This record gives sequence, structure tokens and C-alpha cells, in this order.
Amino acid sequence: MRKSRLFCQTVTLYHGDGAARRVTRTVLHGVYWQHGRRRTPAADGTAEGAVLLLVVPETAARYGSGYTLEPGDRLYPGEGPELDWDGWPAFVPGADPRVAVVQYVLPMERGGVLHHVEAGAWWTGSGTGAHSLTN
Repeated sequence: MRKSRLFCQTVTLYHGDGAARRVTRTVLHGVYWQHGRRRTPAADGTAEGAVLLLVVPETAARYGSGYTLEPGDRLYPGEGPELDWDGWPAFVPGADPRVAVVQYVLPMERGGVLHHVEAGAWWTGSGTGAHSLTN
């Protein structure tokens, strides 16, 4: 991917490992990050949820060796705080709206070679929309 003003953000990735009782923190530079809220009118009131898109070009970090990313990992804009296992359960969007939880990870290839990784979460009025990737 060419240098672009689109990929100029920094995000901190957190991966919790329950077996080892530790949190791995990785700061990614040169990424695209969009995080917000979505509201949908419903008969019983307005439903609200998180929307997230993270794009990590292979030129910014090598997937699998420079970082790992999977559903359940947490993201924080910019350089996020240090975090240990005891703080992991409370590091959630309900406690800090800057925190986002990854629902899907989608490695994207170009010409048979990994080009970038997209990760995100989206929400619909009936719940999460991430299940539609497997339909």
C-alpha cells in the first residue's frame, strides 16, 4: 500500500490470554481507524450499538508475526494504557467508550499475497451483524 493520509492513525491492540493470565499490548502505527455509535429507531425505543473498522496495511505491521488479531481482542485509539490481567475484565466499552471489541478479522489478499487486514464490529437492530460473514 502506498503512503497515504488515510493510514496515519495509531491504535493499541490488546489480546487477553486466560491460560497465561496475561494481556499482550501492541501499538500499531500507520493504520486506519473509525469507531462510533449507531442508533436505530425501534418500536420499544432507540437501540444503540458500536460500529468499528480497523485497517492494518502489511506495510505498517506484519500480520501473524508483528501482531495477532482475533475476535474478542480489544482496541483503543492512540497509545492506550498499560494493562495487566487483573484489569482485563473491566477494560470494556461500557467502562470506557474509547475501548472497542473486535467481532471479526478479515485478512485481505491482492494477487495471492496478504495486502492488509480488516477488523471490526458492527451492530444491527436485531443484535450483532458479524454473524453474516459466515452465512
